[in-house]
Order: sequence, then structure tokens, then C-alpha cells
Amino acid sequence: MVSPDTQPEFAASTEPPGPRDAGASMLKFAPGVVVLAIALADTWRFADADTWGHVRFGQDVLAAGKIVWRDSYSYTAFGHLWLNHEWLAEVIMAVLYNRLGVFGLSLMKLACVAITIVFIVKTEAETGAPPLIQIGVLILTIASLNPQFQYRPQLFTFAMLSALLYLLTRDAYRRPARLWITVPMFALWANLHGGFILGIAALWIFALTAGSQDLLGGRGASRSTRLGAVAAIATVATLATPYGIGTWTAVLRALANPYTRIMIQDWRPLGVQLLMCWRRSPLNGLNYDAAIVLMAALALCFTLSRNWADLPLMTIALVMSGAAFAANRNVPAAAIAIAAPLTRHLTLTVSRYWPRSGLMNDLPQLATREATVLLSAIALILSGRCGFYSTSLEAEYPYPVSACEFMRQNRLKGNILTQFHWGEFVIWQLAPDSKVFIDGRYDTVYPPNVIDDFFRFNNGRPGGDAALTKYPTDFVLMDASARVLMDHWGGWRLIYSDLASVLYVRADSPAAKLPNLPIKGVAYVATFP
Repeated sequence: MVSPDTQPEFAASTEPPGPRDAGASMLKFAPGVVVLAIALADTWRFADADTWGHVRFGQDVLAAGKIVWRDSYSYTAFGHLWLNHEWLAEVIMAVLYNRLGVFGLSLMKLACVAITIVFIVKTEAETGAPPLIQIGVLILTIASLNPQFQYRPQLFTFAMLSALLYLLTRDAYRRPARLWITVPMFALWANLHGGFILGIAALWIFALTAGSQDLLGGRGASRSTRLGAVAAIATVATLATPYGIGTWTAVLRALANPYTRIMIQDWRPLGVQLLMCWRRSPLNGLNYDAAIVLMAALALCFTLSRNWADLPLMTIALVMSGAAFAANRNVPAAAIAIAAPLTRHLTLTVSRYWPRSGLMNDLPQLATREATVLLSAIALILSGRCGFYSTSLEAEYPYPVSACEFMRQNRLKGNILTQFHWGEFVIWQLAPDSKVFIDGRYDTVYPPNVIDDFFRFNNGRPGGDAALTKYPTDFVLMDASARVLMDHWGGWRLIYSDLASVLYVRADSPAAKLPNLPIKGVAYVATFP
């Protein structure tokens, strides 16, 4: 534990910290706090735009007994090669849903959240920080992560990344890390979620920075050789998927596509996303606010502590922070990467400038059985109040629930041009009788020309009517803002509308001759299932 008496140990240095710097873990001195932290991190209870699709696609693999290689849900890319880099995560989701319903998905989410938080806690302990600093950094980290703990395959990336950074932190502080474990980790990770690329980046950044630091410090090349070998073998291990190099191709294609940051909210730059949240309400975007506080605190503490010993971890945190500003979906990765270096450098800063601060004190009262039972009880109540045992999930955003029901009641089937983030909901509701123009599978299925045609239509750009004339589109199901666009192009008739959606059909279609058109319906909140 750090105290004023041990302050000389934290003098500015490039020497790697040793085993003597290891501190007590919250798993020992505050287990109740860890349980409560997991419950707080697991409070998000909304069906994401792609939740419906992930479960359906996993069910397809289970039904076929093999990987599904070709698309069967769209009419713009029907039969096209589908590089589904999340196939294993979707199978897990489908198995749990088929057996336990929504509660099964909640169990999966809780397990991934728990793994993520426990490894963050263990990583913080490796820094030798006192209890209050560990708890404070953990709270900020959870605030950054919470809304991203969604019912999606990205949960596995958070768990894997936190485990990887725990191993790297141990190695940075010259403790047994067993980095060979990363090889099977990456072989598994590459089948779960495309975020494995973040892990590979972190591993190589660590290997190159630590190796360079050792060489410049006169410590030889043995460690850099070992780290480089582990990184190289782990990279090769990511090819152990049904798609081989195609897994990398699918992920890198999405990163390079200029439409990605326009069409998908998660890919927008952090600054843009934060401004959009603030415009809705000052309380929106609190997770982004917390992430920026984490980044600013790390920069300040690193400057004040004047300690370069954990430069490999700092470099990872810097790169992940840059990735977060480039695309807000990387905010969780940045928060996880920042936790260890911030915990250590905050400790160094406090021990240097405020050595008698209360932040350096122990908290023996949190280790008592009574405190653990009380905090665990609060966590259990919180989980129940936040819907952990619920049999359904509400959608965070409006979906065309009533419009899909209208189509079913009137036996309307065909090719539906719908909004990008509605695609997998429509697939869940109306497939296989109806097919969609595009959905959240994006670059893993759809050719660039399809994406371009949709973008032009969705944004009312010149040539956007190609989505209606070039493809055999039967229905257009969009939000209310599409009325001006559809009326402008002509040849289409509005047959249904509510506050959430409008449904158009070709004017010469039999569906356009239904009685009492257009029907005005009521918008309902979408629930999964």
C-alpha cells in the first residue's frame, strides 16, 4: 500500500515498478463494493437496434447446423457472401434465448459485465494504489462504460480487452503474466466480435513500446523478443475463424468506408456525438463526459507525476483515447485502457503533492462481513429494480411496431426499403416473407453500390430515386420525415402512418387499393421479443 513513508519509491523514473508495488485488491478489502459496481454497470436494459438480428442470425446457424455463408434477408444483396465475424456470439445469444428467453440474454450480459469489472479491479490492484483511489477510478470507468453494455456481441470485446490489459499490466510491472494465454484468447475473440482488432493493436503497442524502452534503458532485447513473438502468434491466431483473413477484411472494410461515420451513430466522432447529446438534454451523454474526465485526469496526473515507468500502458491509453475521439464506439476501450495508468499516476501525484491526504488511507470498514452483506443486498435490489428478471426489453428508440403489424394483418409481403437501424427489427418481424434493402450487417453483406444508393435515397441526394427504380422495391417504411421526399418523387401512395413511421406502396400495387387508405395508427414502444 502506498503511504508517505514510501514516497521515494515513486520518484520520477523509467525503471519498471517491481512486485513490491502491488496493492490490495478491492476483491479483498471491499468485495461488496465490487458486487455493487457490477450491478451499477449492468443497469442498461434496452434492446439495441441489432439485438433482434443477432438472435435471429444465431438461430439460423443452430437450425442449419453450420455457418450461414450467404445472405437470405435482403433483396439488394440476396445470395451475397456474408462475412459474419460475430457468428459465435450470435450462436451463444440464440442458445440462451431459445432456452431461457430474455433472461438468458441478461445472464450473458451480466457475465460479461462481471468479467470486465473484475479484471478492471484486479488491474487497478496491480498499480499499488490505495483503496479510495481505486474506488474513485472504478466509479468513473463504470460511468463511461454503462450505456455501452448492451445486448450485443461487443460485450465479449469488453470482457476480453479487460482481461488482456490485466495481463499486460502485470507484465509492465514485471510480475508473472502468462502472456501465452493471449493466443487462445484471440482465437476465440476473433469469432465473437470484430473488436479483437483493438486487442491486437494494444498487444503490438505494448510489445513495441516496452521493447524500445528496454533497449534504450540497456536492459537487452530478451523481453522485446518474447513480447514480439507473443504478439505475432496471437495475430496469426485471429485467422482461426471460418472466414480466415476474411474476418480482418470485413472489419477493416467498415473502418475504411466513408459512410460508416454518417450512417452508424456509434461511429460518429466523440465530439460530434457529445454535442448531439447536449442539444437533447444536459443529462444526455454523461458517459462521454465521464470518459473525457478520465482522459483529462490521466493527462494531468501523468504530467505531474513525471514517471515513465509504465509508458507501454500509457501509450495504449493514448491510442485508445484517440480512437474514442475518432469514433465514440471506442469510448469503452479507452476507459478500460485508462483505468490502470490513471490509478497509478493519480497515486503518484497524490503521494508527491498531498502525501498526508485522506486519499492515501485504508478503508478496513469496507472489508467487514456486515458491509459486504449490505452492499450485496443493495446490488441485488438494484438489479431487480432495473429489470434483470424481466421477460422483455424495451427499445431505446422508436421502431415501426404498428406498421409491421399492419402489414401482417393485411398480408402485405415484399421488398421493403426501410431505415438502416430498423432493418434487423423488420427482419425479426417480417422475414422470411419480406426482405429488406439494407440492415445493420452493413459491410459484412452489402456491396458498396447498395450502400451508396441507400445513402443517396436516405439523404435526399441527387440519384436517390435509384433505390426505388433500380431495385424491385415494393414498400418504403421510413420515419415521418420521409413524407416530403416520397411525395416529391411520386408514383407512390401512403397507406399507413403513425407518429413513428410512414408506409408507402407503389401506386399501381394491389396494396394501394386497400379500403380506407391511408390508415392512421398508433405508435407503440417496441419490445424484444
